[in-house]
Amino acid sequence: MINFAHSIGRAFVATLSREAQKSMGQFMTPPEIATFMARRIVAGADEPVARILEPSAGAGILAAAVVHELLLKECPPERIELLMFELDERLIGGLKQLARVMHDACEKQNIVFDWKILQEDFLLSELATSGVAGESLLIVSNPPYFKLNKSDPRAIAHSYAVYGQPNIYGLFMAACARLAAGGGKWCFITPRSWMSGSYFAAVRRTIFSHLNIDALHSFESRRDHFSEEAILQEAVITWATGFAEVDSRMSVIVTRSVGVVDMEKAIVQALPLTRLIGSDFGRAVALPMSNDATQFDIWTATLETYGLKVSTGPVVPFRSLKYIREFPEQGTVPLLWMQHVSTNGVKWPIQKKREYILSDAGSSWMLVKNTPMVLMRRFSPNENARRINVTAYAGDLPSEVIGLENHLNYIYRVGGSMSVEEARGLSAFLGSRMVDQQFRSTAGSTQVNAADLRKIKLPPIMQICAIGRMIQSGSSLDEIDAAVEQVLGEFPCILQRA
Repeated sequence: MINFAHSIGRAFVATLSREAQKSMGQFMTPPEIATFMARRIVAGADEPVARILEPSAGAGILAAAVVHELLLKECPPERIELLMFELDERLIGGLKQLARVMHDACEKQNIVFDWKILQEDFLLSELATSGVAGESLLIVSNPPYFKLNKSDPRAIAHSYAVYGQPNIYGLFMAACARLAAGGGKWCFITPRSWMSGSYFAAVRRTIFSHLNIDALHSFESRRDHFSEEAILQEAVITWATGFAEVDSRMSVIVTRSVGVVDMEKAIVQALPLTRLIGSDFGRAVALPMSNDATQFDIWTATLETYGLKVSTGPVVPFRSLKYIREFPEQGTVPLLWMQHVSTNGVKWPIQKKREYILSDAGSSWMLVKNTPMVLMRRFSPNENARRINVTAYAGDLPSEVIGLENHLNYIYRVGGSMSVEEARGLSAFLGSRMVDQQFRSTAGSTQVNAADLRKIKLPPIMQICAIGRMIQSGSSLDEIDAAVEQVLGEFPCILQRA
């Protein structure tokens, strides 16, 4: 039945253009992942009646995997009830065929199989909007993912889970968390972006108000989990159980794989709940590499401690067309784009179009002082070696002010100037392997979020400057890592006083 569902899904996707598939946010789950998800959600399902909900069924492969695993149990249920929601009428016929296949398989084992397919938007359904928990529901989903306007009826219907611009997959997670609260099981495969950032804070609060997280599996590659799809998203599978009293001493099973091939061989960790889920209002989820405390648990300083601030480049091109120039002229100053910044430093000009911006009273609000600072790309290139693409800028371009385009973040000292060694040291630290591992454990998206940067714990400023004195412009990542590790290893006693 899993292969049958997979064939239906592949046949459907073959009829879609890449643009149509992306607009639908519809990416079919590979059979290996469907089985991997179903095994854990079914493991503790011992009720005589199994009730399954797939809120965005697609080709129904996740429902098929859950039914398949139920039939393999030593004591399978006496009755299986399946409810599938699917909005696209082109998939309804295939889902009905699949349901009949599942019915025949259950009949062979004398198990009653009752199924219903609803061609409607789950998020606007009476079930989802009521928020009334079902009895021991098994909810499994690979929801669509795309952004919604806050005025969208689905966002309005689930406003309890909306902050900023919502993504539809977060609404599916939150709505189903409410339905699973009655002792049900809940399993989603989604991008990792829900785990951090303010836009998903309301989603996280809803989830953790109704569910206890049992296990997490992280795919470290952006492309190897949906191997048949052109997807560049770091994904995570999350399993949870309907709300019960939370013991702060409990642990969560965490596994990691590069993709599907090594998924079954993933190393298992049991991480304390307190290490995974933040206790603050944002309830961000981290995936630390070990149970042990790290220097980030000991340090207390942040950018604010040292009078530093991180901001996004003020120049938004489409709003600044009257000021941006392709060639230098009287009154223009350098305009830095993302392409000018790499770990090797700032290179300007590079014969890119529009590398200059007019400096006058009308544009002065979007220009910054030409002083030493730390520059970083807000988005990292696909499969880049480090998540944070950062470099020190010494303030050596020929002008008193410069323009920074909106796809750059920059760190500067409020009401003063950073020294070159501070800029180099902070840049090296943020671009190091140590911070890369920490950032990947706490930030699931490819975007380097300014809010996350503000929260990163920093070593003492004297150590940052010591790193900066060892780093030269154009240093390699290996040289940066060596300097960071050498300096932070030389003064272990200082860590207690950071």
